[in-house]
Amino acid sequence: MWVHRHVPQRQLILIVAFLIGLCASFAGLVLHWLIEQIQHILTSRFTTESYNLLYLVFPVVGIFFTSLFIKYVVKDDISHGITRVLYAISSKQSRLKGHNCWSSVLASAITIGFGGSVGAEAPIVLTGSAIGSNLGRFFYMDKKTMMLLVGCGASAAIGGIFKAPIAGMVFTL
Repeated sequence: MWVHRHVPQRQLILIVAFLIGLCASFAGLVLHWLIEQIQHILTSRFTTESYNLLYLVFPVVGIFFTSLFIKYVVKDDISHGITRVLYAISSKQSRLKGHNCWSSVLASAITIGFGGSVGAEAPIVLTGSAIGSNLGRFFYMDKKTMMLLVGCGASAAIGGIFKAPIAGMVFTL
């Protein structure tokens, strides 16, 4: 409450949006780094001169580990990221659960790192939007500002994972 009395609303929104941008961009970089590390650990001893049948097994193992992670660690549905964000904006006053700040990053890193045929776009959008939603909730922002902060998180996350900030902004628009 001290912040709302001493910092004008416009400046507070800019400060919070900056924090969201930093956190969501960092989450995008962490996701990219985790995917590379998992791939390196799994394939560092493979040779390029021969075939390796483990490339056929790894995606199944990755999906198995991801489903165990979701069932026993997260214990919630983290389904499709973009549809969850749109649903939160339309019906839940832009409120996303706190675990979405980290759970979709880990689950998608495991799946993609093991060779699963999914993309990093939806999980990182969910992560960035959840960061925006939770920071907005922390600072007691209204519904209209929460929508703006969710968009800031999505833009920053897309910009962080693909190193393309303009594309993140266009995606959010």
